[in-house]
Amino acid sequence: MLTGYFNDLLLIPAALPWVLWLQRRLGVRPTDGLPHWREIFLHLAVWAFVAEAVMPQLLARATGDWRDVLAYAVGAVAAGCCWQGVAPA
Repeated sequence: MLTGYFNDLLLIPAALPWVLWLQRRLGVRPTDGLPHWREIFLHLAVWAFVAEAVMPQLLARATGDWRDVLAYAVGAVAAGCCWQGVAPA
């Protein structure tokens, strides 16, 4: 089931902290605190759009796949729950 999608699950949990750190250093983000749901979903939407809609138009080898977006979202929710201290049901 995870074949081909495990890296997509890790996109938000692995990349978002680095992006937010860079935004903080550039003065775009006001704090070094954990990401809020709004930030998580904003980055999820932007990255999903770029990776699955824009890149296939620019690169011949890139393809858009809704299952990639689903994997990004699952990873984002899991990471968000950890960052917000939400216990799994």
